[in-house]
Amino acid sequence: MRYVLATLMCLATATAASAQSSGGAPGLPGVGERPPPDIRAINRPGTDPVRQSAPAWDANRDGVFTCDEWKQYATRIFNTADLNRDGYVDGKEFDGIRRADPSFKNAEFGYFDDNRDGRIARAEFIERKSPLFARFDHNGDCRVTAEELRGEGRGRGSGGGPSMRPSLGGGGMGGSIGVPF
Repeated sequence: MRYVLATLMCLATATAASAQSSGGAPGLPGVGERPPPDIRAINRPGTDPVRQSAPAWDANRDGVFTCDEWKQYATRIFNTADLNRDGYVDGKEFDGIRRADPSFKNAEFGYFDDNRDGRIARAEFIERKSPLFARFDHNGDCRVTAEELRGEGRGRGSGGGPSMRPSLGGGGMGGSIGVPF
């Protein structure tokens, strides 16, 4: 009797697994159907710090990363790092920016100090686009979508695949485009 029950249990389990892998059981709506893809799972970057930080500044949590959202986030980071509240971040305060977000871990102070005065003004920091846009905003609309993160739609004026991306300088964590942070 135990042998018969064990055999029936195995058959039932195998049938259920087969129905799920084939997209569901016929005549049973919802059985084995998969939920819609999670936009945050699509955007999960693995070990890329630029993509890793993007969900932190997606203010409305829609999975589309915009320049306005980036500027709001950069403002918060700048304000946190500007310890003496003088509107500038010096070399010592810049360490706070590096610790604030994975995408700034290897950031270079000079990349942001446009006028080379030894300090970064709020505008110098906030107006600098995230490397995410340089790498993924192929149509230049200041919005990075899930499709752009997956590399879809590159043929529309983007210049091609990864080997065709522009180089903006050496080193840093900008990935294949060489943004120095």
